[in-house]
Amino acid sequence: MPRYFPPFRNLAQNRTPVALLLIIAALLLGAAGCTPNLGQSTKGWGAVAAADGVVYATTLNGQVYALNDLGPEGVSTRWISTVGGEKGFLGAYNSPSLGRYLYVSGIDGFLYALNTPDGGAPAEAVWRQPQVESEDMLPLVSSPALDEAGGIVAVGSEDGGLYAYNALTGEHLSWSPFMTGGEVWSTPVLRNGVAYFGSQDGNVYAVSLETGTVKWQFETGAAVVASPVIHKNMLIIGSFDRQLYGLGLSDGQLRWQFSANNWWWATPATSGRTIFAPAMDGKVYALDENGALLWEYDLGAPIVSSPALLERGLVVATVEGKLSVLRATEASHGAAQEIASLTVGDAEVKAPLSRLPDRVSAGLPEPADSVYIGSDDGTVRRVQVLSGINIQWCYNTQENTQC
Repeated sequence: MPRYFPPFRNLAQNRTPVALLLIIAALLLGAAGCTPNLGQSTKGWGAVAAADGVVYATTLNGQVYALNDLGPEGVSTRWISTVGGEKGFLGAYNSPSLGRYLYVSGIDGFLYALNTPDGGAPAEAVWRQPQVESEDMLPLVSSPALDEAGGIVAVGSEDGGLYAYNALTGEHLSWSPFMTGGEVWSTPVLRNGVAYFGSQDGNVYAVSLETGTVKWQFETGAAVVASPVIHKNMLIIGSFDRQLYGLGLSDGQLRWQFSANNWWWATPATSGRTIFAPAMDGKVYALDENGALLWEYDLGAPIVSSPALLERGLVVATVEGKLSVLRATEASHGAAQEIASLTVGDAEVKAPLSRLPDRVSAGLPEPADSVYIGSDDGTVRRVQVLSGINIQWCYNTQENTQC
């Protein structure tokens, strides 16, 4: 059965977050038959982030975990922190961001800045926004985005706003929020004092972080929930109108567009020469800087999780939990090749993959060889793809044990 979805001008109009997620799930089930229930979980997607040998996991039980990554030796618990109300922050849909603090977007509607203690003491909230809790708090679906040079953290909200704060103090920037006409699930990209993001009002925005004014906006044919990526002098972003757009970074002018057979949700990856864009039609498309197709590869199930680009290849996870490594070549004519794959479990994978950062040893760079996968069953896995593909460790945050 073809996985086609009609374009929506404003998918989210007058609907609650949970209702909208259920609508998406129903559409997926109706069109794809065997597709899992994307979005039905109201406890989050088990998103993770990694840095300096520590993996930070936002769990389904309303807690934040810091795990010591011991590589082939396994994993251990560094600390477990409960923030927010009695039930914690309720989980997160997208990954936390790490700068001076660990920034977490909560389903409870708060943006948290947590310290990151070295010892066994749990992390605590240095600040949270908004400061006052209200009964109609809406979930934050967007990841926090950091502009460390400017000391700013920004996040999109279900109320249609882009909120920006001083990253150290949590103080609102004078213009914040910038309001759009639809929910903002898109994680903004902050670059040179500008925030780039999409809205479910169908527009892509470039907003000045200094003044909160619109530098440019581009109208697509449907809701935009995808997060953009910057490729050279272009902003690459997909829409629910089934189009992937290459927009001029400085002026928002359309440079090219590319059609898929379903919505675009995952953030593309870029090698600097090639754009690797997964779509919910189950395919990964490799495009050159002019938007021309180099190759495509069908993984057979919708892709919502953003991929990770490593030296060995492009690591992609379908919503059904299949993890694949594709040879990330720029050549065309039959270049698409799956060089390794495995199924990580029965759980759905919707949160972005987190890439093990490159390291420097003896003055020489050591390319990243692993990715971290969070899934909606509360497990976190480190998967090594240097040779073959294998799970180095698995941690169950529901039971606080290794799998």
